[in-house]
Amino acid sequence: MEQNVSLLDRINHLIDSGRLSLPVFNPSVLRLQEALATDSEQIGKIEKLIMTDQTLAAEILRAANSPFYCGLSPVRTVRNAIVRLGFQQVQRLMVLASEHAKYQAHNLDLSRMLKDLWLHASTTGHAAQWLAQRLHRAGMEETCFLGGLLHDIGKLIILKAVDEIKKSEKPDFAVSSELLNEILTATHCSMGYRLLQSWNLPEDFCCMARDHHAEEIAPDNIPLAIVRLANESTRKLGVGLDPNPNIVLAATPEASLLKTSELLLAELEVMLEDHLASAA
Repeated sequence: MEQNVSLLDRINHLIDSGRLSLPVFNPSVLRLQEALATDSEQIGKIEKLIMTDQTLAAEILRAANSPFYCGLSPVRTVRNAIVRLGFQQVQRLMVLASEHAKYQAHNLDLSRMLKDLWLHASTTGHAAQWLAQRLHRAGMEETCFLGGLLHDIGKLIILKAVDEIKKSEKPDFAVSSELLNEILTATHCSMGYRLLQSWNLPEDFCCMARDHHAEEIAPDNIPLAIVRLANESTRKLGVGLDPNPNIVLAATPEASLLKTSELLLAELEVMLEDHLASAA
């Protein structure tokens, strides 16, 4: 492609051409969600789903033997790990393990950005799940967790495309951080929507990626409001590619819509600080 074509055009051309190896959503995650929703007592079925992926199985075992969950004796089987962790925590760990592998790049600078982006995505998912639980939104915890984890997926596909362009160009090919940040800000919502649609995910998740920066939010869209508030809380703590420590969570429209108290928001910040410290 000619060098005078804009970077954004080149990104779009690469994605549309099919030459970019797009990240895919692990189908085992949705199958696990279905298994938990329909019959959470079938531990054997869930165990088999996990055992189809060695990386996921290893992560489940690692978590079950971590200091936070560790019991009197080490866990050596996936079945015993499921019992110790509980079904919902197993599901979240499975999602995190499968998604984390996507956040890799050949270019060192982009690799650092993807590391920051992953920390923001995973922390936002954690914050969204916590908020849903503390706001007594029964049945929304997992939707909010996955929505928070995937809300910035458009930034992932953009950075993956730039990484591929850099790899195929001359060594002196450079992209200014200003231009890249401008593209990320302007297009990541629509890019994320397209990617999640290509994964055939439920429309709720696609719309979270598309609308988490929209000027207005429908008052009955509680999961989106929770994901947006979780996103703002992680940005306030300086996590991600566009941190903003000046955010006042209590003054956000999401906090007003959800009727969150200042005490709850203070607890959220403390919880996230502890979470980030343990993840460091």
